[in-house]
Amino acid sequence: MSQTIVLIFLGDFFFDARCINMADTIIDAGVNLNIIDAGKTHNQYRGRKIYHISIPKRGLIRYIQFYHKTKKVITQINPQKIIAGDLYSLPAAAAFKDAFIIYDSREIYTQLTGLTNNPLKQAFWSLIEYIYINKEQSVLVTAEGDGVILKNLYGDINIFHIYNFPSVKMKPEGNICLRDKLNIPKESKIFLYQGILHKGRGIKAMIQLLKKISDSHAVIIGDGPYRGELQSFSKKMNLEKNIHFIGKIPYKEILEWTTGADIGFSLIKPISQSYRQALPNKIFEYALANVPVIASNLPEMEIFIKQFSLGLTVPYNDINKQKEAVNKLLYQKKKNTIQETAEKYLVWEEQKGEVMKALKINA
Repeated sequence: MSQTIVLIFLGDFFFDARCINMADTIIDAGVNLNIIDAGKTHNQYRGRKIYHISIPKRGLIRYIQFYHKTKKVITQINPQKIIAGDLYSLPAAAAFKDAFIIYDSREIYTQLTGLTNNPLKQAFWSLIEYIYINKEQSVLVTAEGDGVILKNLYGDINIFHIYNFPSVKMKPEGNICLRDKLNIPKESKIFLYQGILHKGRGIKAMIQLLKKISDSHAVIIGDGPYRGELQSFSKKMNLEKNIHFIGKIPYKEILEWTTGADIGFSLIKPISQSYRQALPNKIFEYALANVPVIASNLPEMEIFIKQFSLGLTVPYNDINKQKEAVNKLLYQKKKNTIQETAEKYLVWEEQKGEVMKALKINA
């Protein structure tokens, strides 16, 4: 009998890079896959069924309903392996005791910014992770520092480093002209942020640079709770005409938009342990789209950006250093080496063996 894997994610599968890459690896290996998410879009991915769980938008009842409804679906499927794609999926995955459980700890969840400002909520999710993490046979992390933190917290857990690299299949063909789409003059410079819109991710810092760099525009791809404040800030700075909010784009399409930018930004502010350890997938997506990055000089990002010459790192709060970095990247001759390096070393396929090992799938 062929084995079946269930992938659980409290979000929309089609907008999540890591879930899609994981699913592709499983499907390409010829393994049966079922997906459980909280989205509302397509009911299948590459011929595999997606079970959409309908839940409230916020509040504890959201997680309680997701747990009960997901557990019911898992029982019907009766899989051999379950991947909890985030902490919020972990209780439902661990409740099915007959399966091999993989926990994808893609963040230091208990140190997320939204939790550090809410001690009660932080204590609750810390307890959830403490209860369930030692019941998992494989724990995946997106950076080495995250693995160290989790081992310090929970002891000898089985850690696998699976970085948030994009698939080489995502390499853009240049079919979308960002300037034409947004009516941006050819000579104007385009600064790009893509990802969830949250406080502390340096989006305001990127916007402020428009005042320092003449004839520049900012493009913001993504959505989130911070969007309204960013729009108000743009208006306050009298920059509405130079800032373009695109909204969410399905992951499979996003790099075709990315490639039209001149510089990608990831000026994360270290306002929590999770942010201090950040190694966001956007810096690798920028690279595969041949877009240099300006990022905070935080340890995990700095290692990759310096080692592979993906751009420059700067203090998150020093606008003069950021301006210097922008000018350096804008006026140096653009080369294809960033994309070539990314394609060779920083793509999902380069770690396929480690993914298969973590999931215990025979090659």
